Amino acid sequence: MEIPSSPPEAPAGAAGWLRLALVALLAWWTLALSSAADPWCFLDYVNLAFHEAGHLLFAAFGSTLHVLGGTLGQLLVPLLLAGWFVVREARPFAAAVCVWWAGESLVNVARYMADARALQLPLVGGGDHDWNELFYRFGLLSEPAVASVSAWTHRLGGFTMVAGLCGCAVFVLPGALGERLRGEVDRWTPRLALLKSE
Repeated sequence: MEIPSSPPEAPAGAAGWLRLALVALLAWWTLALSSAADPWCFLDYVNLAFHEAGHLLFAAFGSTLHVLGGTLGQLLVPLLLAGWFVVREARPFAAAVCVWWAGESLVNVARYMADARALQLPLVGGGDHDWNELFYRFGLLSEPAVASVSAWTHRLGGFTMVAGLCGCAVFVLPGALGERLRGEVDRWTPRLALLKSE
């Protein structure tokens, strides 16, 4: 694979404006979700589908992984897609969007964790509350433990959204700084793409 000699330019025309609009929207959501007492985003419906699929996928690996599988499913999908976009497609902007999505999903998990004692969130099929069960199994169902774990998960989600947002911003920055940053990303992306199997 040949490494380009000059850094890529920011997309021009409609593609550039669409990326800029997406970055602005992700920035707004990052602020809104990071500061909300009860964060929710329409992506949580998408996360829910992968959450439920995760329960099915991990059911064969014992009861703890079956319960944890929902959270693993909704976190693994955006992270695996980010890896795919970097390694197989050499599309770091798309990978950065997926990293942002993983952070949003962590914020959603934190909301679910925080409800482990109150049990007020509506559940699909009215079943058991995953995080009530997991915190109980690991002796973490006390109010301070639930509050601490969910708060740290929320912070990690916010940090991950900011990291994804910064990755996206690299591809919409104009001028010399944008070119230099895109050049660094471009320098590493082909090396990562070499990991793919032919």
